[in-house]
Amino acid sequence: MMMASKTKAIMQVHLDQRNNGGIGEDLLEYAETLSEALGMDTVKIHQEMQNGDLSHLVATFNKYFSDYIELLDTDQAIDL
Repeated sequence: MMMASKTKAIMQVHLDQRNNGGIGEDLLEYAETLSEALGMDTVKIHQEMQNGDLSHLVATFNKYFSDYIELLDTDQAIDL
């Protein structure tokens, strides 16, 4: 039996869906650090990421950085 393995991502980031503002800020920080390290146009990427809602921001982040960071949802709903 062959097991599929996903080895391209250097790092996995778990996103807490209860903290939407924090997600955007965190991803913008990651994008800045990565784009500078990779010699990409940081300003262009930041502007593109912020040119829509949170879903757009995440999709844009994935467009540029999915080879380096795999974004995962944390599915741990807390009943209050």
